[in-house]
Amino acid sequence: MKNIIYISALLLFTGAIAQEANKEAKEETEVKIVKIKNGNKTTEKKVKVITRETGSVELAEADENKVNQDRVESVSKVEKMVMVDDDGDEDYDYITKETYYKIGDKEFLFKPNNRGFDIAFNNNEEKFVKKATALNTNASGHYIVNGEAFSGIGYFNRNGDFVIEYYNKENDTLEIKTYILAETAD
Repeated sequence: MKNIIYISALLLFTGAIAQEANKEAKEETEVKIVKIKNGNKTTEKKVKVITRETGSVELAEADENKVNQDRVESVSKVEKMVMVDDDGDEDYDYITKETYYKIGDKEFLFKPNNRGFDIAFNNNEEKFVKKATALNTNASGHYIVNGEAFSGIGYFNRNGDFVIEYYNKENDTLEIKTYILAETAD
């Protein structure tokens, strides 16, 4: 009887912890076999692409006490790993890992360069196009951001998100654009 009480308490406590974090994850694995013919010899190489998307589940504040709540669009982190098996063993050799972020149907990527990093957006053809460049400055942690839509000063906030402050000529106001980059559940 004592064991049943302990097991019940453990299951109840574990279930409560599992419900605490509103996270979702999706993983897809795709394996392609590439055959290469070199004269009379044909070799096979396997290419494995693992795409993992993680994000938080956020609900509308207006529906707080309702049973059926609407979801609010939130940022997802997408990691794409490419591995190749070309040496005949059972293990794949790690090649690259690309990380980008998406909110709704918009995807953006921060790609390092020798003077800072580029901010690129997906053009819906599985290709990221550079739209802005963040250049290192002498002020630690601050960047000069030069882009097609706006230019300003950028920095990473306490949450790890990239914030750009820029002057909007049309409205004669200082505006803030935030790229949410904080880590999500893996």
